[in-house]
Amino acid sequence: MDPQAARPASRLPRGSWRLAVRRAWHGFVRHRGIDAAAALTFFTTLAAFPAALAVASAFALTGDRERAVDDLLAIAGTLLPADIAESLASAFGELLKLPNAALALTAALVLLLWTTSGYATAFGRAVNAVYEVQEGRPFWAFRARMLLVAAVLVVLAAGMLLALLATPAAADDILGRRGLAPVVTTIWAIARWPVVVVLAVVFVAVLYTLTPNVRHARVVWASVGTTFALSAWALGTAGYALYVTLIGAYGALYGSIGTLLVALLWGYLTNLALVAGAELDAEFVRLRQLARGIDASETVRLPVRDMTRDHWLTRQRDEDVAASRRILDAARDGTSGN
Repeated sequence: MDPQAARPASRLPRGSWRLAVRRAWHGFVRHRGIDAAAALTFFTTLAAFPAALAVASAFALTGDRERAVDDLLAIAGTLLPADIAESLASAFGELLKLPNAALALTAALVLLLWTTSGYATAFGRAVNAVYEVQEGRPFWAFRARMLLVAAVLVVLAAGMLLALLATPAAADDILGRRGLAPVVTTIWAIARWPVVVVLAVVFVAVLYTLTPNVRHARVVWASVGTTFALSAWALGTAGYALYVTLIGAYGALYGSIGTLLVALLWGYLTNLALVAGAELDAEFVRLRQLARGIDASETVRLPVRDMTRDHWLTRQRDEDVAASRRILDAARDGTSGN
């Protein structure tokens, strides 16, 4: 790293944030952020199926499967229209009839970790494009790291999903049937939103810091990019909730598939916000480096974690080029001999 990086950060020039926003937009277009968000949404969808199986299996382990169906319907009813939520009763009932819920839960968690590691891998490649570096970590090391990251992401996402779905009405319905004091519901109604914010900040910070092949000097929990991504996610979620209240007529046309399409769109918008936030983060890193006197006008100066794969790919390319040239030389020799 440039020795100037050790210099204390100067104050960013006034109005320089406009340059960061403009360059972030240009980078988003140049690095195909729309395509990256689509790929991430695909992996999000893959992870949703084992996640649903894991939730149903966990409820099935409670022993009282009829109450488990009621609990799942109470949670679904907080986000979905009543008719669509009720239509899920048979699906929940079938899932809860699993003969070995513990085995199903284990299999679901393994699949969930693997598909989430695929999401983390795709996100790391998207952020690599943002910082314009190649993925230099060998596959086994990279995948092992992404599995660890996936475990953290699953825990954080489970906490956020639980906090979002367990609305005061659902909590009162579920806890009331278990004879718990109403004070628990009151406390949860106040605490759930700070819990969601904290978990979301940690979730985005883990994605931005641990998935790409660049090494940040420190983890910035509340960076500009994180704030933007979470704000866009919150607006997208609010819009999603508003749309769900109007989905009755849409559901009449498309049925339960309409709910799936809305969920896919929400996931796509969320991933767009995450990729755009990473672009904005990189540009503010660039601004801070420029303020220290580091020439980051073309490339953000961050060290890479590993270049092993880069060297391996370079050797392969050199071998391929040499083999191609041998064929070319042989063809030329044959032509000159004739």
